[in-house]
Amino acid sequence: MGIEDIIREDLAPLVPYAPGLRASQVRERTGVETVVKLSSNEHPCGPVPAALAAMRAVLPRLNRYPDGACTALKSKLASRLGVGTENLVVGNGSNEVLRLLAQAVLRPGDEVVFAWPSFVVYPMVTALFGATAVRVPLDEGDVHDLDAMLGAVTERTRIVFLCNPNNPTGTIYRRNAFDRFMRAVPEHVLVVVDEAYFEFVTDPEYPDALQWFDGVRPLAVCRTFSKMYSLAGLRVGYGVAPEQLARAVDKVREPFNVNTVAQIAAYHALDDEAEVRRRRAENQEQKTYLYSCFDRLGISYASSETNFVYVHATRPVEAFQALLAEGVIVRDFGTSPALRVTLGTREDTERTIRAFEAAVARLGRL
Repeated sequence: MGIEDIIREDLAPLVPYAPGLRASQVRERTGVETVVKLSSNEHPCGPVPAALAAMRAVLPRLNRYPDGACTALKSKLASRLGVGTENLVVGNGSNEVLRLLAQAVLRPGDEVVFAWPSFVVYPMVTALFGATAVRVPLDEGDVHDLDAMLGAVTERTRIVFLCNPNNPTGTIYRRNAFDRFMRAVPEHVLVVVDEAYFEFVTDPEYPDALQWFDGVRPLAVCRTFSKMYSLAGLRVGYGVAPEQLARAVDKVREPFNVNTVAQIAAYHALDDEAEVRRRRAENQEQKTYLYSCFDRLGISYASSETNFVYVHATRPVEAFQALLAEGVIVRDFGTSPALRVTLGTREDTERTIRAFEAAVARLGRL
């Protein structure tokens, strides 16, 4: 008997998550000294000053285990969101929260409905716990087709994942469509709304899923500190869920799953609302600037409510390599006809525009 006979057979179809290229890898590959990494939707600014100061202050005490219950962070989040601390789960990034929810709910043979393309974690956690993925194609405009997703729900459906704004397209479904969905979704289905990018949204018709949260209906809302708050390197996210579900998650999560520095940083980052507003406005400005380039070059893209833009490409592999040759790393999806471009600073945007101009000049079209 070999190692392959010991490993679970149902893991065979799963593919490990593949992070984007690092700047050092691109320098070695292309010889370009200055590289702009726009593949992981990271915020170009560092953590807010109050969070940085709090992190420095706690470093001498890292010989102690973290607060396993994330007490202080939960208390502040509860006050901010208008929910009870018993409704909060905190994880090693919102990715872990999504996995823990799936682990607490899914049984072999269950079905999980989600839009596609969407966040790659949904099919991963579905397969991990023996459930069946039901992918519903995005509607025109690369938007969730909530009516079609309702139509895909069966008696076996246990979870519906909704990503709003959607990753990788950056698009949103609006309030009327979500309200109609929530009124119609069966009670045996847990609706998990992934709002990792909600702080970037400017559309007034964007639905805050927490407005439907009453602690009773099967609804969980997941958010993160990785994006707007620039804490991607610390991995801290949270979810709001009915108390019974939150308790179930506590039964399956790792002890001390969120480190001390992450908890402290997230706690203090929440205080700087003025910086969030500034970052939102700056993001919108850079997005508009990038749109103007795409419009001028005849490049098709999805209208984004996030810190990235989903670019349609008929020659995605060649386009990715052409941008890489200019020192700009974007996110590719293999042969799927799209690229995802993270928004950065003004200088990043100018560099990106020059790279796309060079790519179009070289390829004729993307």
